[in-house]
Amino acid sequence: MSIQEPIKLKDLMETGAFFTVNTDQMNDGPETTEEDVEYNKNLLNFMNMQVAGFEDEDSYVDGQPFEIIASKMEHLTRDGGIKKRILREGYGEKPKDAEIVRINYNAYIEYNAEPFDSTYARKKVHQFIVNNGEVLLGLDIAVQSMRINEKSQFLMQPMYAYGKLGCLQRVPPDTEVMFEIELIQIVNVSAASKFETLSIDEQKKFDVVYEYCLALCAKAKDLYAKNVHSAIREYNSAASKLEFCQLDTYEDQVKQQELLLRLYSNLLVAHAKVEEPRRGCVNFNKIRELVKGTDIKVTAKMYFNNAKCLRMLGDYELARKRLDQAHRMEPKNPDILNEYILLDKAVREDREKTTEIAKKFLK
Repeated sequence: MSIQEPIKLKDLMETGAFFTVNTDQMNDGPETTEEDVEYNKNLLNFMNMQVAGFEDEDSYVDGQPFEIIASKMEHLTRDGGIKKRILREGYGEKPKDAEIVRINYNAYIEYNAEPFDSTYARKKVHQFIVNNGEVLLGLDIAVQSMRINEKSQFLMQPMYAYGKLGCLQRVPPDTEVMFEIELIQIVNVSAASKFETLSIDEQKKFDVVYEYCLALCAKAKDLYAKNVHSAIREYNSAASKLEFCQLDTYEDQVKQQELLLRLYSNLLVAHAKVEEPRRGCVNFNKIRELVKGTDIKVTAKMYFNNAKCLRMLGDYELARKRLDQAHRMEPKNPDILNEYILLDKAVREDREKTTEIAKKFLK
């Protein structure tokens, strides 16, 4: 197999995969951050007592927890290495090869109620390309069996999970694991290329535009870490198409507004990052206009990034007002607290410059 070629699911099943860990800087272990502390604290909110061997809060189950859970499941693979139980039915088609999926999950080992990994606790949806070797083999196979909005439990034997090595200090070697997965979204990445071949009338249909914009969002997210300006271009393209598409139902309008809110928010953050404050403020104003008269609230993240843009523009009074709004919502957010320091510094330097200019005129 060529190193440059993407690893396919079938290759992993036939040959397996080996991973190495760089231990050069592991003498003292990684420094614990506030984010790590918050994540570990949040894990307690997603404890599963059945995994730990409890029928309820006061009584143990009679038998091994995973055996009891498995008895309610069906084989997903012929060898029984992955078993599945649907907790909530989904809708629509299942993910296809090379499509992008977004999921939430909690992952457990037997007799431990606290998940060893959780996107819910991290407050960040996990995204990957189906059948591209980006995640555990068992996780890839599991998600391919799901539909949008479905929530299911999966038991995975070690060969489909962390194998003989386990996973550092979280999963022991040769350990069966359970994933509780929720499929949030499937992005049809081919929709972007197909869109340009459609007629003008077809390009205005909401369902077509919506799929196209989701594909652009996924592309922009991948670009963001490499080239923010390229990501901005994709977000802007999606927003412009979505703003002028045909809406036939109230449901279409709701979906349009939700995605526009996400696009404007991403553009605000991106423009703040590359120090394009005027464009950032334009998108913040679009957010405020979009949420007017609705139950949707402007988030602390939006206020914070608008405050950064206003500071860059020298509008310190309004910047402090926006920052105060963000601080009231998230009083312990370190980024917000640091922005107060930057704002005070900018105000002080501006006053010093004004004083220097005044002195020169008075001479």
